[in-house]
Amino acid sequence: GARAAALALLLGALHGVPARGEENDYYGWQAEPLHGRSYSKPPQCLDIPADLPLCHTVGYKRMRLPNLLEHESLAEVKQQASSWLPLLAKRCHSDTQVFLCSLFAPVCLDRPIYPCRSLCEAVRAGCAPLMEAYGFPWPEMLHCHKFPLDNDLCIAVQFGHLPATAPPGWEALG
Repeated sequence: GARAAALALLLGALHGVPARGEENDYYGWQAEPLHGRSYSKPPQCLDIPADLPLCHTVGYKRMRLPNLLEHESLAEVKQQASSWLPLLAKRCHSDTQVFLCSLFAPVCLDRPIYPCRSLCEAVRAGCAPLMEAYGFPWPEMLHCHKFPLDNDLCIAVQFGHLPATAPPGWEALG
């Protein structure tokens, strides 16, 4: 019904989220610029705004810009992240928010910390079948081989053994 239509509509936006990030390699966490790539803005730390609902409740308060998907403004982050809210509301994996926010609103440290490949694989295993049921493949920008192995410094599975729950107030979206 309306839920399926909303999910299909918002997942449709995933094909272009973000076009610039598709060629990016996520390997490693070297000091910037990654692989010779330079940003037009130096990295900065910002409070995660309340109007970024995907990540406002993720468990840390400050995020780094540009983010790991090469978004350089909060406006761009908010617009692109909003496409993922229906997937989060579907509770397809308990670490979906941790995984997505590690990319959209990475924790503000002196160097970028990427999600571990195992975290990507766990979320993909839970969520890709749901996305595919609506006709949307797992996006190229999230292909798990791009992320570091667990023996590197990276964000590992957090809640994979726990049942998935949505943040308070999300019942209306699901």
